Amino acid sequence: MVSQKLTFTPLSRRQIEADFSGGHITSDAGLLLLREVDKQHRLTQRLAESKRSFQDVLLHILAHSDH
Repeated sequence: MVSQKLTFTPLSRRQIEADFSGGHITSDAGLLLLREVDKQHRLTQRLAESKRSFQDVLLHILAHSDH
């Protein structure tokens, strides 16, 4: 059986690896994976930018409405 390992961005100068061959299990491993996916795809940054854009459009509409 070949061990599959994933290497994540270091956290506080500590190397983080996911090894799916068994052994120690941690309850926050899902958060590490989510952090890595977010960093690679900039999900939270893009969400924040789209929210600002939407707010800008709404403010523009409200500022130019006749009400």
